[in-house]
Amino acid sequence: MRSLVRFSWQTAAVGLVVVVLLLVAGERALAWRDAGDRADDQEAAAAAASAEVEGLIDISGSTSDAAMKKLLAGATAEFRTELESQAARLQKALASNKVDARGEAVSTGVTKLSGDKATVIVAATGTVRNKSTKQAEPRNYRLKVDLLRTDGTWLVSGLEFVA
Repeated sequence: MRSLVRFSWQTAAVGLVVVVLLLVAGERALAWRDAGDRADDQEAAAAAASAEVEGLIDISGSTSDAAMKKLLAGATAEFRTELESQAARLQKALASNKVDARGEAVSTGVTKLSGDKATVIVAATGTVRNKSTKQAEPRNYRLKVDLLRTDGTWLVSGLEFVA
């Protein structure tokens, strides 16, 4: 009878170890999936921020309509309204000053990611030429871009130049 009790205790111990290992493996799998989802969110938010910054700094008087439409497409409804209120004035200034600005995002960093909100810092370089310059002048930009995920797409809800 003692060997039967010992066998049952050993079986229970092995069963308990198996259950604990399965629980730990399940928790690790969920954590791994969450980390992958977070990395995907960071990448998508950074790409959206970069695209909006490039749209803002890669603009000229002759392409301002297309550039403005691109900026508006990447903005939340509230930010789009703000941009639209300034669009005509900006386009007029670009055209009258014969502005030709070229630029690209060179580095991004997600500083905050919480649910459907993100903040990304974008460093960009470019050149600006206008009617009062003889040649294109180099520029460096740093922008803080706030984003909101809307229907699965990261849209810019605000941006500001930072030092």
